[in-house]
Amino acid sequence: MPTFENIEVTAIADIDFEVFCATCGAGLCNESDTRKSRGRGYLQVTVNVCPKCMGEKEDEIQKLEYIIKELEDRLENK
Repeated sequence: MPTFENIEVTAIADIDFEVFCATCGAGLCNESDTRKSRGRGYLQVTVNVCPKCMGEKEDEIQKLEYIIKELEDRLENK
């Protein structure tokens, strides 16, 4: 993990930042949260799966399942 060493911190600050899907560019701020890691106490960002990309993948899965079903039906009818 990259590390900045010997950095003196002289202030406490709240940092607001935005989170975007690297695939489609949708904003994910409502799908994100911050926390400290359990073991080391490092700051972390957790991000849920992008709802837009997940919806597109679910549509793709349904189409592929339909194609599989058609192929299975063809094999059974031979």
